[in-house]
Amino acid sequence: MYYENEEGYLKLLYNTLNNGEKIKNRNGYTYSTFGNMIKFININNNFPLLTTKKIYFKGVLEELLWFLKGSTNAKELQDKQVHIWDANSSREYLDKNGFENYEINELGPIYGWQWRHFGKKYKKEGDKNGIDQIRYVVKELLKPNNSRRAILTGWNPLQISEMALPPCHIIYNFYKNNKGLSCLMTMRSSDLFLGLPFNIASTAILTNIIAKVLHIDVDTIAISIADSHIYEEHKIVVEEQLSRKIINNNIKLKIKLEAPSKNSSIDEKINWINNLKYEDFELNNYKSHSIIKAEMK
Repeated sequence: MYYENEEGYLKLLYNTLNNGEKIKNRNGYTYSTFGNMIKFININNNFPLLTTKKIYFKGVLEELLWFLKGSTNAKELQDKQVHIWDANSSREYLDKNGFENYEINELGPIYGWQWRHFGKKYKKEGDKNGIDQIRYVVKELLKPNNSRRAILTGWNPLQISEMALPPCHIIYNFYKNNKGLSCLMTMRSSDLFLGLPFNIASTAILTNIIAKVLHIDVDTIAISIADSHIYEEHKIVVEEQLSRKIINNNIKLKIKLEAPSKNSSIDEKINWINNLKYEDFELNNYKSHSIIKAEMK
């Protein structure tokens, strides 16, 4: 089904909770629906950060910057007081899932590795293979023929077995027209309550970053989901969120660090992306209801 903006997000929650099939999975029972899409339009004027519960914006942004640096060690996030990967990088989790050879906090060739080193053997010295997909995407979007090949992928079947957690958000397909830059992101699986709000905001930030370095506007993001699900343990907190009213904020995201000129080299553009930090971003007009905590599954 098709949904739009935060109203659509709440409808997706409601429909999945009330009409989804109850399915047993590797980590419990979920209410699940198949084949949904949610779209947020004109994100240049209204950044898609949900208001019916407070979203941990610092965590969203720091995680994305971590991906963009090609990082795979959760300690780098912990040092910034961001703990969203702690559970999947603990000694207990790694040993339980067959990663006894990984140090605590090491996650294997997950998102960041695939984004910046796709095709390179994980942590193998001297391997000169691999593609920097961020560089590739920017180069494609710089072409004057409106390339339809500006695609970033995190799904690498050759390295899935080395990842502490296989990617949920697997493809980012960028689209450029006279309105600016848009992105269609594809998910194989989405925890609607805890995960999707992060993914919405993260996709929007990434699109803003690429648009900034291209000196064009941002327009729309869309997320396509195969398995949309709500964990059985989240039923009560989902109902609480559904009882809340949306706050209309006209939220704005500003990237304060000036991008290199239009005529700058690809190296200069990529170096600008590589050097972005949390302090280079400014979020304005964000007001929300209180945080709703839930167990991560």
